Amino acid sequence: MKVVFAMALMLAVSASAGAVSAEKAEVQKDACVSLIRIGGLRPLDNRTAVIFSSTGKPSHLVKFGSPLPELEFALRYAYIDRDRDGQICGRSRDGIALPDEAIRIPTTIMSMTPLDAKAVESLELEYDVRLTRKPKNKASAVEDEAETARPQNS
Repeated sequence: MKVVFAMALMLAVSASAGAVSAEKAEVQKDACVSLIRIGGLRPLDNRTAVIFSSTGKPSHLVKFGSPLPELEFALRYAYIDRDRDGQICGRSRDGIALPDEAIRIPTTIMSMTPLDAKAVESLELEYDVRLTRKPKNKASAVEDEAETARPQNS
């Protein structure tokens, strides 16, 4: 009886361990961003950047396969959509290049992670940058409204 109970217990443990390993083995494809929804790019270092949505909010953290030494000083960025599906994705052949450089070697996007408010806050602390717009004071907003409401004397 003890042998039967021990075997049943071992089967139950191995079945639950198999379910966990199957979940871990599943690799989710990284996020994608439509090219028409990209509002800009903010480099954090020469291998990491934040892509902003067209509304001006940080949307994705991007990590590159190879460093782009002049990434922080670039004025323009070229988004390379190699599979021509209208979006750039992590873990694909898509990439980013700096068109103003003498040597235009593109880098591939290794990962692209969607950002939430907590992740944006931790990136701001880690890299000592400002990724969100500073909210206006209510007092200054009231003063601005009062100035626009006053008639101008010409």
